[in-house]
Amino acid sequence: MVIGQRLDRLQRRRAAPAFAYAVIRKFADDGGGREAALITYYGFLSIFPALLLAETVVAWALHNHPELRHRVVAAMVPPSLQPTVESAVAALPAARAALVVALAGLVLSGTGVVRAAGGTLNHLAAVPYRLRTGAGCRPARVVAAMALVLTGAVTVGCLVVAAAANPGLPWVSRLLAVAGELATAFVVLLLVARLLLERPAPVRALWPAAAPGAAAVTVMLEVGAEILPGIVRRAGPVYGTFATVAGMFTLLYLLSLALVVAAEVAAVHRARLWPRAIDRSRPTAADAHALTLLAREQERVPGQRIESRLP
Repeated sequence: MVIGQRLDRLQRRRAAPAFAYAVIRKFADDGGGREAALITYYGFLSIFPALLLAETVVAWALHNHPELRHRVVAAMVPPSLQPTVESAVAALPAARAALVVALAGLVLSGTGVVRAAGGTLNHLAAVPYRLRTGAGCRPARVVAAMALVLTGAVTVGCLVVAAAANPGLPWVSRLLAVAGELATAFVVLLLVARLLLERPAPVRALWPAAAPGAAAVTVMLEVGAEILPGIVRRAGPVYGTFATVAGMFTLLYLLSLALVVAAEVAAVHRARLWPRAIDRSRPTAADAHALTLLAREQERVPGQRIESRLP
C-alpha cells in the first residue's frame, strides 16, 4: 500500500508518466482491447471487397496503361492475395447495370470496418448517444470515409511505383516514398476522423491521434508483407490451413490496437484527463471528469442528462 501511494505521488508530479498512465486507464475504462478486436473482425471481412474496389478504380483510370496498372496493383495488394483479387476483378459483370449493382455490393461489404471504426471513435470520445447522427446521414459519411481510404490506398500504390521508377538514388527514393506514405496516412486519418466523429472537432484535437496512427499505418505498410510469411509459418503447426487467416488477423489486430491507443492519446489530451489516481481511495479531478464522460455517453434521448458524483 505504501509503495502504491509513493508511485501515485510520483506520477502525479510528473507530466509524462501521468499522461501515459492516464492513457492506460482510459484504454481500460473504454474496453480498448474489445474495440480493437471489433475493428479487426470487420477489417478482415472488409479487406477483400476494399481491394476489389481499389483495383477496379485503378483498372478504370489506367486502362490505357496496362503495365503501369499492373505495377500499381502489385504495390497495393499483398502478394498472397493478388491472384484471387485479379481473378475476382476479371469476373465482374461487363453489363453496366450489373456492374453498378456489383460495385454497390462491394461498397456495402467494404464499409463494415469504417462503421466499426466510427463507433469506436465516438465511444472513445465519449460522444453522448443523443448527439449521434441519425441513420439518414450516417451512410453518406461512411461511404465518403471509405472513398478517402481507397484514395489513400491508391495514392500509396502510386508512390511506391514512382519510387521504384527512379533507381538512380534508391535510398532517397525510398525515403521519399515512406514520407509520402506517412503524409498520406496522416491526411486520410485526419479527414476520416472529421467525418466519423459526430460532434465538432478542430484539427488541434485530432492531430494527436492522426500522427501516431499514421506512423503505425506506415510501419505496417513497410514491414507487414515481410513479417506475414513468418507469422504464417509459425502458426502452421497449430492452425494448419487457417494459418494465413491467423497471420492476417494478427497483423490487423496489432494495427487496430495501435490506432485505438492513438485515439485514446487524443481523447486524454483533449479532455485533459490526467493525472489519474493509482490509489483509488484518493481520486483526482481527472478521475471525476473521466467518470462523468463515461456516464454522459449513455444519454439516449434529447432531454436526458446523467450526472456522476464521487463521494
